[in-house]
Amino acid sequence: MRVLIVTGFLGAGKTTFIKELLKHTKRYTAVLENEFGDINLDSREISASADNKDMQVLEFMEGCVCCSKKDSFLYSILTVSTGIAPEYLIVEPSGVAKLSSILAGLEKVRYEKIIPVSPIVIVAAKSFFANIREYGNLMEDQIANAGHVIFSKTEGMSADELEEVKEKIREINPGAKITESYQDGKSEDWWTEVMSDEEAHVVVGGICHGVAGGNGYGAGLADDNGYGFGADNGDNIAQPAFEQMTFDLMEFNSVGALAVFCEDLLSKSYGDIARAKGVVKVCDEALRFDIADNSYVITGGEEPFQSVFIGPSIDREKLLLNAGGYKLNKKISKRNVAKAQEEGYTKIRGVR
Repeated sequence: MRVLIVTGFLGAGKTTFIKELLKHTKRYTAVLENEFGDINLDSREISASADNKDMQVLEFMEGCVCCSKKDSFLYSILTVSTGIAPEYLIVEPSGVAKLSSILAGLEKVRYEKIIPVSPIVIVAAKSFFANIREYGNLMEDQIANAGHVIFSKTEGMSADELEEVKEKIREINPGAKITESYQDGKSEDWWTEVMSDEEAHVVVGGICHGVAGGNGYGAGLADDNGYGFGADNGDNIAQPAFEQMTFDLMEFNSVGALAVFCEDLLSKSYGDIARAKGVVKVCDEALRFDIADNSYVITGGEEPFQSVFIGPSIDREKLLLNAGGYKLNKKISKRNVAKAQEEGYTKIRGVR
């Protein structure tokens, strides 16, 4: 079983790429999804779009595969190999996972029937420099350990702007193959080459500084809802800790109210949120919203209604009080939010 990691920062477009890859591969393939939050919208999306309905889409929801639940992840790899036994297992880690740590972990289970192959990293080109300024060590680690860097979200970029992104990537990883776009009618031969049989190797030293502490960015819990990435990242430069907040149901009284909510998220009214997505109820309709790279998209969705918010700093009380276009319908102090929720004063249910 070849293990192909397809990674990239939050909102880069990993799931969209995997959906396209699955349309072109002729290999017997399974997919293992690892979300940062408590819900996994992406696995449902991949399953719904798969041409081969026998394809297995598995979820790993116990924690981050690069740190807090690495051993459970490796056990899952062994289970897939002996149970389903696909020719290829595509793993989509959380966008905040450290690739070098995942690859180092896979070395523990590598043998003739489990072979990690050269990873793919999806890079949102338009927001590349903004993201790398804020999350440099994490993104550099992903790029440094990639065999193939594939751009997404290049709309409106000039050739010079794309070249600047490529130059920075070459600086981080001179040996990586770079593809500017996979959405421009690539040949079947190109897609076949993407499913590389070249074996993966962990980059140690240089820009990525190896596997810090064996579990990446000081891996631990930022709080009960997120994984921390502290100063123990190999070069003593602290990275933001990511946290998450999830809702089982959010209701809006109009599409306009949902759009205003998305605009407020982008303006950081609810804190520093790098990624948000979910299926919400608007009147009697299910709609999906996606927020990444300082933009949002609202499309049709399907139940169940679930939403997740991920970022270095979430204003939890404000999000709970105002999310969904509804405020609590009687005055209460923020300290009593939980009590009010139990009493039914909010339209939001299932907060975690």
